[in-house]
Amino acid sequence: MEFDQLKTLLAVLEHGGFTRAAEALGLSQSTVSFHIKSLEKSLGTRLLDRGRDGVRATAHGSMLARDATRMLDLRRQAAARLGALDTGVVGRIAVAASTIPGEYLLPDVLAELRQTHPGLDVSVHVGDTSRAVAALRSNVVDLAIIGSPSGDRKIDEVAIAQDTIVLVGPAPPPPDFSSLHEHPMVLRSEGSGTRAAVADVLARALDGGEPGPTVEVGSTEAAKRCALAGLGLAFVSRRAVERELSAGMLFVHPLPGLPASRTFYLATLRGVTLSPGASALRDLLVPA
Repeated sequence: MEFDQLKTLLAVLEHGGFTRAAEALGLSQSTVSFHIKSLEKSLGTRLLDRGRDGVRATAHGSMLARDATRMLDLRRQAAARLGALDTGVVGRIAVAASTIPGEYLLPDVLAELRQTHPGLDVSVHVGDTSRAVAALRSNVVDLAIIGSPSGDRKIDEVAIAQDTIVLVGPAPPPPDFSSLHEHPMVLRSEGSGTRAAVADVLARALDGGEPGPTVEVGSTEAAKRCALAGLGLAFVSRRAVERELSAGMLFVHPLPGLPASRTFYLATLRGVTLSPGASALRDLLVPA
């Protein structure tokens, strides 16, 4: 049972005969007859009665005609929905992002995506790199933007942007500043890309010693606000503190190895076909 056969059956019933059905479909009469015979043979039943007054549906033919109408309508609706998905009229994508790309990189890119895919619903999950990777592995999201390589062979990663990490505090550094020993610190939690990027710098600056009291936070915004409140020195993305540095609310503290640069990566599951919307977002993120 094929769609062309069902379409032919409905045409024959609508036009009352093979000849007029063939004209309406743009087919030869022999092709119309072949479709009907093949359909009857595949179903093992007679669908049409042919007589002097024209063609009538049998009981089986009437039942199949009703189902054929629904099937052809569903086919048209499915094609229309797929077309709408391609053009961005409908669809939904989910993205997981570590803090900096989620708050400072994605908004402008999503605004650009909206221009070409105005009907897309976009869900953004902002957290640290480890959570973004976990969401991708679990198929909770279509794409992830992370601050350090995952090391997972099932994930494809491509570099999309660079970032610079600086050490900031609420007051200018003293002239002899060179160590973090006994300095209060605001640190990102384990699993964050920022923490991984400055691990060596932090170890060298402590020089075997311990920092002063520490506050561990889960986001760049929290680290920045803690530094502004005087709770300690914080490693943060320069993107996140440009305004505070310009206003003299925060100050950069120089250390060997700083500013540290890191790379943001777009991560996707290997072997998974992205939706048209997710593909469009990927194309905007990946440098040409």
